[in-house]
Amino acid sequence: MSNEGFVEYTPEGRPPRSWDFFLTIFLLLLLLILTGVFVIVGFGLSVSALGCADSSSCNYLVISVGTLVVMIGTPVVALAGIIVSVVWIARRKRSWLVALIACLLSVGVFFLGTTLVRLAVPA
Repeated sequence: MSNEGFVEYTPEGRPPRSWDFFLTIFLLLLLLILTGVFVIVGFGLSVSALGCADSSSCNYLVISVGTLVVMIGTPVVALAGIIVSVVWIARRKRSWLVALIACLLSVGVFFLGTTLVRLAVPA
């Protein structure tokens, strides 16, 4: 028996897609920029507790949790998105989707944290 006509289909055998690679790199750079901005803004979220100095109606625990969600949650999402994107690039899958989802999740985590802080500080 000969294997002359048999072609093994592996992920490494797929042709590289340069548009997918460059779009993924662009989205990962955008993710890193968003993460840096969100962490810096997260430091500023703790300043919102200054408005509670004269009031006892603020919930300091929720302010702390909201600040930590922004400052820790967004880098965790970014790290996971980068790792999965690199693995998918190596396997030659459509990795730009992972980077886009990571960007959207990072924005969602940021809005979740800021909403928690806003709810904890009365108007």
